[in-house]
Amino acid sequence: MVNLTKIDKGAEPRRFRKCPKCGHIHDGALDLCPKCGEASGGPLLETRFPNVIMVPFLKQIFLFLIGWGGLTLVSFLVSWIFIAYANSAFADQLAIDAFLSSNKVSIMINLICYTTLIVGLVALLWNDVFRLLSQFKALKPLISGVSYGALLIVATIAYSLIVKASGYEMGDNENETSIVALMTSYPVASFLTFVLLGPVVEEITYRVGLFSFIRRLNRPVAYVATMLIFGVIHMSFDASTIINELVNLPSYIIAGTILTIAYEKEGFACSTYAHITNNLVSFLLTIIQF
Repeated sequence: MVNLTKIDKGAEPRRFRKCPKCGHIHDGALDLCPKCGEASGGPLLETRFPNVIMVPFLKQIFLFLIGWGGLTLVSFLVSWIFIAYANSAFADQLAIDAFLSSNKVSIMINLICYTTLIVGLVALLWNDVFRLLSQFKALKPLISGVSYGALLIVATIAYSLIVKASGYEMGDNENETSIVALMTSYPVASFLTFVLLGPVVEEITYRVGLFSFIRRLNRPVAYVATMLIFGVIHMSFDASTIINELVNLPSYIIAGTILTIAYEKEGFACSTYAHITNNLVSFLLTIIQF
C-alpha cells in the first residue's frame, strides 16, 4: 500500500494558478477553479500571492530606510532652510517664531518632503516602476482597494466606539490634529500631500519595502513588525499626551494590518487605493465640517 501522507523528497514544490475568469489563486494541480468552476489555465505560479512586488532585498531595505528615516532627514533639512530664511527676513524673534510655527510653513515642508521622498523612491525602483504601475490598469484593484478602504474606516470607527463605551473620551492624536489644521487652512496642498503623495510613499515604504523584506524571512513576523511600526510612526511621544497617543495607537495598527493584507492578497495598487480611500474620506469630512 502506498503511504499517501509521506512526502516525496524529490517531488516538485507546490505551485498555484490564477483563474482567468475570477482571478482566484488556487492549487495548480486542480483542473477547475474551486471558486467559479472555470477551467484552470495559464502558467504555474511559485507563490499564492503573485501580486506582492519582490525586488532585490537590498532595495527593499533602502525603500524602508528612505521612506522612514528620509522623512525625518528631509524635514530637518527643509526646516533649516526655512529657519535661515526667517532669520534673514524678519527682525524680531516673535515674528520669526510666528512664521516658523504657521500652517503655511508646515504644509510647505510636508509637501516638499513627500515630493522629495516619492522622487527618491521611484528612482530606486526605476527598473520596477512599470511593474508597479501595471497593477493600476485594471478595474479590479480599484474596486478591491475602495472595499478595503471602507473596511479600514469601519474597523477604526468600531474601535473608537469600543473605547467610548469603556468610558474614555478619546481625542484626536497630535498627528491627526495637525493634519486637520493644515487641511482646513490649505485644502489643495493638503489634498496633494496627505491624500495622494502620502499614501503612495507609505505603501512603497511599509509594504513594498518593510513587509516584503521581512516576509522573505518569516511571514507572521512581517505582519507583526509592519503593523506595529506603521502604528508607532503616527504617534507623538510627548509626555503630556502619551496616554491619548497610546489609546489611538491600536487604530493605526488596525489600519496597518488591513493595508498589509490588501497588499499581500491583491497587490500594491489595491493597498494604495485603500490608503487613498481612507485619507480621502477623512479629508472630505474635515472640509465639510469646517
